[in-house]
Amino acid sequence: MTSIAAQLAAVRAEYERLPDGLRQHVERVAAEARDLALRWDLDPARVELAAWGHDLFRAHPPAEQLRLAEEAGIPITDVDRREPVLLHGPIAAVVLRERFRVTDDEALAAVRDHTLGAPEMPLIAKVILLADKFEPRKRKRDPVLRQLRRLARRDLDTALLCWADWKWVQERTHGWASHPAHWAARTRWVREHRLDRAMPPILPLDPADPDFPPAE
Repeated sequence: MTSIAAQLAAVRAEYERLPDGLRQHVERVAAEARDLALRWDLDPARVELAAWGHDLFRAHPPAEQLRLAEEAGIPITDVDRREPVLLHGPIAAVVLRERFRVTDDEALAAVRDHTLGAPEMPLIAKVILLADKFEPRKRKRDPVLRQLRRLARRDLDTALLCWADWKWVQERTHGWASHPAHWAARTRWVREHRLDRAMPPILPLDPADPDFPPAE
């Protein structure tokens, strides 16, 4: 089995042939992800690998992204065909597994779902998605993302939901289509938030408490 360090070195080497601006973006995302990893007790090596893997195919031409997605058997929606860049995460996840021998399913999920999110996301996936959204250059353009960054340091789930709300406003403002995968994720996050499942209880429930659910 290839070590994470070796996998990371191989992935980073790929950026030598990609645009400098993309590499700089990934470096900023990796720095944000390392900060969140420290705050949420995640393995920094796994987070670093996912951060460097997430945009491996971001700069590929649209026709090439569609071709690679079809070859990999990735489901393609009408929205994807209009905006093939949405496929770069799923493509990268497949290539990381097959070419770079990455077997960490949670890190692969982080790469796959960093653009749109997913109804079920491991902690590392939440970290990569949010780090990608509020890296320094992006939050300089939009002050809302600075608030999102502060929130992510306290509550990742609420930060995800706030990002989804911000994204919804952006889509309505600019007339952009909502991707069905993102909408499914957002719907799930809203339902969980309303059911108070997004955050763990502060203390274990006490059976003597009058609000403790009765046995069925």
